Amino acid sequence: MQQTWSPSPRRSIRKFLDIFKLFKISLNTDLWGRPEVVFDSIILQVTPPTRLAWESVYNLYSYLGIVSAIVTFAMIIYFCVRYRARAGSTLTPSNPKTRENRDSKLKGPVLIYVLMAIILVSVGSQSLATYAAFSRVPSTPDTIHINVVGHQFAWTFIYANGFVSEDIAYVPANSIVVFNVTSRDVYHQFGLPYFRVKTDAIPGRATPVWIQTTDPGNFTVQCFELCGAGHATMIGTLVVEDQATFNQWYASTGTSSGAGT
Repeated sequence: MQQTWSPSPRRSIRKFLDIFKLFKISLNTDLWGRPEVVFDSIILQVTPPTRLAWESVYNLYSYLGIVSAIVTFAMIIYFCVRYRARAGSTLTPSNPKTRENRDSKLKGPVLIYVLMAIILVSVGSQSLATYAAFSRVPSTPDTIHINVVGHQFAWTFIYANGFVSEDIAYVPANSIVVFNVTSRDVYHQFGLPYFRVKTDAIPGRATPVWIQTTDPGNFTVQCFELCGAGHATMIGTLVVEDQATFNQWYASTGTSSGAGT
């Protein structure tokens, strides 16, 4: 005889909690050889490339919002049906007691608080882990450092060898690139939409932001803060090339030394 499987409440709760497996902690080594604590998850990944890390947090909030909406509307429908007015009922607004109220004074609130705590700790730990990962600006001999100066209405990229490029930056694939961003005039906001990162460009202050490049391609550099009449035209290009092509280009700018200083 073929056995049929019927879900139990305990198994259903366990499957739901599996979505938020952020409590499995392991010790790992990050990209720069430093020890770090890693939160393992079935749907989240707090590791470069930059794009995947930020999208994992976005997915977490999206899944959480969908689950919360389903649970909320299901409870609304259930209570509307379960406690609807019935003919012959002796309950009144001044006497709303039910068997559920008498027998479960604490079960409901305790369950709600426990679930809220699990969700908040899960979301908070993932957000803090992602923020901490990108707050540590990497600095290794292979890291590419580029100074970025925003001005109305263009971007100036200054390399370690002094080479200056307007509105276009070249970087190698599969590398960590640090942009030190500032402004020459008004407030701007330097953003790379594809990599899901941006930072303020403030006069007199250098603000670092970093990415890890992957495959070669052309990606948009854009200003995300209204900075004047030409704000919409303040768009540049980040060109990601293979390592050999980048080395050849960089050597042609006037030096044969590496760009990672």
